[in-house]
Amino acid sequence: MCLNEHMKKEPEFQGQHKIPQVYLKEFGYSIDNECWLSILKYGSKNTEEVKIIDFTKEINIFDLPFKDMEARRHYENLFNTVENRYKTIINNIRNQKQLIELDSDFLNHFVANILCRTNPTRFFIFESLKDETIRKKFINEITLFSDDTEHTEKILKIFKVDYQLNVALGTVMNHFVHVLRNFNKIIITENNGNEWLTTDSPVHIDKQGRNEWLIPVEAEIYLPLSKDFCLFLYHPKSEISTNPLRKLKENKVNKVDFKTYEKISNKIIFDIDEYLILSEKLSNEYNMIKKA
Repeated sequence: MCLNEHMKKEPEFQGQHKIPQVYLKEFGYSIDNECWLSILKYGSKNTEEVKIIDFTKEINIFDLPFKDMEARRHYENLFNTVENRYKTIINNIRNQKQLIELDSDFLNHFVANILCRTNPTRFFIFESLKDETIRKKFINEITLFSDDTEHTEKILKIFKVDYQLNVALGTVMNHFVHVLRNFNKIIITENNGNEWLTTDSPVHIDKQGRNEWLIPVEAEIYLPLSKDFCLFLYHPKSEISTNPLRKLKENKVNKVDFKTYEKISNKIIFDIDEYLILSEKLSNEYNMIKKA
């Protein structure tokens, strides 16, 4: 295939999903061979039904500021690589009741991927790069494991501030992966089969008051993986270790009671950006869990 033919396959304007479709399908349902979601917009009393293919999609949101189309779409290609194993991971958890080593590291990448794609993290990165009082600390942190601080700063300064967010995204993502590799993983399901819901900002990081780092050692992280499973991550060397979830079996599927399920669900809901994503098709009013 010649270069010109390849370029024709890459549209100038491309719809790109902030939340991966492969993730959303774990909370969706099928109508006429199309995948749908039930969602509740923040402040609304009524649910909506939306096609997954259209949900959280924006034009060229992850494009890099390069003329070459392959370089411009670097993140879309990277995201696809990370996402391709997700369905297999969920099936492995369901069938084996545990998390194998290969899947565990893919989840490190997947959590980092989602964090960097959702609005709250992207806004924080943009503001950190724009604010000279915290920019240096931020760049020092995201290059902590690469020892590439000066090079990163030089690369970023080539571009206008408005473009620096996406340029920095790969470095931030790599940093998250390195951090998460030091965290233990526990898979949680509710004892009576109650299903997990999620949001358009599905990774909840409970920093437990330690806000000086993006992901501090004290952080406890929650991500609903599907209707059936929720991922819990914690650092084994954190000083704060009172959470009873830490006593559950690592890399295994653990059942919890409804009270624990409810507490976790409230943490997940807390991080909503615009939309709550429900675990089933609902056309009537939906009462959100209101306990803090």
